[in-house]
Amino acid sequence: MAPLLGELESEHPDLRIDLELSHLPVHVAGSAFDFSVRVGRLPDSRLHWRMLHRNRRVVCASPQYVSRRGVPRTLDDLARHDCIVLRENDADYALWRFGTEDDPVTVRVDGALTTNDGDVAVDWCRAGRGLVMRSLWQVAPLLDDGSLVRVLPGLPTPRSDIVAVFPEPGPLHRRIGDTIDHLARGLERRLPAIT
Repeated sequence: MAPLLGELESEHPDLRIDLELSHLPVHVAGSAFDFSVRVGRLPDSRLHWRMLHRNRRVVCASPQYVSRRGVPRTLDDLARHDCIVLRENDADYALWRFGTEDDPVTVRVDGALTTNDGDVAVDWCRAGRGLVMRSLWQVAPLLDDGSLVRVLPGLPTPRSDIVAVFPEPGPLHRRIGDTIDHLARGLERRLPAIT
């Protein structure tokens, strides 16, 4: 988001941008924020939102890790592997979700490393410290260059889309709508297409 908002400010120097990063969802209703960007399932169906980019999470490991520990072939195999756990929001962070929206499966994972920062989790994974489940938008370049390999690729994972959330239904103020449009176009340019 930060590079895309920087681009937007360069194109419109009169625009004021205040970006606040949080590992917890920002509640935009009654706040000073025009909208928030979230990744993942929206817990509150009363929220008004717009899709910015489709996303899924995938399980990855470094080539060094799989040569040392092997490749998990089933969900049950995850119990015998070091899993890097990412604390996000207030959810039970040691549960990895698989399956589809209609047929979800959760697996409790464990490992010595836990963090609330996705970049740290991916760095630990790249260093061979364990498996990680991360958004495809974040790890796609690392999968492409061979720094990471995907494990359990035949198992579907639920969608974890990137959405803009705003407090009011109906038409948005033009400035807000233009900003959201810019983010959607920028994500489409920068991120892999995900179905």
